[in-house]
Amino acid sequence: MIHRIRPLRALFVFLFSAQVVMGALKVGDPAPKLQVGQWVQGDAVQAFEGDKVYIVEFWATWCGPCVSSIPHLNEIHQRHKDKGLVVIGQNVMEEDTKGVAAFVRKMGGKMTYRVALDDKTDGGWMAKNWLTAAGQNGIPCAFVISKAGKIAYIGHPMSLKESVLETLLSEPSTKAAAPSGPAADLAAAPSAKAVALAGRAGSEIQAGKLDDAEATIAELHESLTDNFRHIGGLMELKLLLARKQDEDAIQLAKLLCEDFAKNPQVTASVAGCLVSRPDAGATLQSAAGKIATPLSETAGGAKSSALATLARIAFLQGDKARALEIQTKAVAAASSAEAPDAGKVLDSYK
Repeated sequence: MIHRIRPLRALFVFLFSAQVVMGALKVGDPAPKLQVGQWVQGDAVQAFEGDKVYIVEFWATWCGPCVSSIPHLNEIHQRHKDKGLVVIGQNVMEEDTKGVAAFVRKMGGKMTYRVALDDKTDGGWMAKNWLTAAGQNGIPCAFVISKAGKIAYIGHPMSLKESVLETLLSEPSTKAAAPSGPAADLAAAPSAKAVALAGRAGSEIQAGKLDDAEATIAELHESLTDNFRHIGGLMELKLLLARKQDEDAIQLAKLLCEDFAKNPQVTASVAGCLVSRPDAGATLQSAAGKIATPLSETAGGAKSSALATLARIAFLQGDKARALEIQTKAVAAASSAEAPDAGKVLDSYK
């Protein structure tokens, strides 16, 4: 059964049969753009990429069938995320969106995919331009987007056959080749606006102005291109740690490591963030160690950062000799740009 979308001031909801109402938006059409209000969990998706398949699932915390389908959707996410599947839980029709983040945290490992709030423009941009446009008057409702950017499925998430996803995931990528020349050089660094916003967010976190930092990070996400999405994710991680929301920070760290598994420098930074606080406890240390240890055993550019994180963990545990030993290795593995900072940390341990 599916919950009919009704004004939330009502004290009850009606159930109706899952009959599709014909709308203008249909299977085979190009997918509308994503225009969310805020990302509650996971890295922001600015646009559909041609090497991935997407599930955009519309749900609400007050919708019983939506809540019941979350674990099933999460299982699909876990089975296919490494093959290029991205799942977005698009929250809609919430009277008080402040409770959504708490709901997601409570779900924990049963809801590990991305979650977004609707842009409330015109009563909900995503609800209007996806659900209403497709003639869907109930939730939960899932849209599957192919690598070609076209809608391949509209319907209840529990009715979605994994064979459909497997077929779509096996299709060739439509993503354009990376640019070269001057255009590539311009894309090699974040915009000046993004750099300024990241700096401001960092200063606000350090000053304890955490609500201000949250607003700045939301603005930062909007200014980042796809190749620099990790900057926003790392700032979100720092904010959670500043708020002492350690379990949430660990969950976000896992998502970031999954999303940027092919970028060891980012995952090394995630590990370092987890133990950046002077009072980082055993849980954070364990999570950071699991990320940093395999990186420290590689010959890649993240080796020095990973070793520094392991040295930091040893220092927090009171094992100064071990911290000195590992940080000395970090200095030896550091690039010319990393060496000065790595040396300063070694001196501090001495």
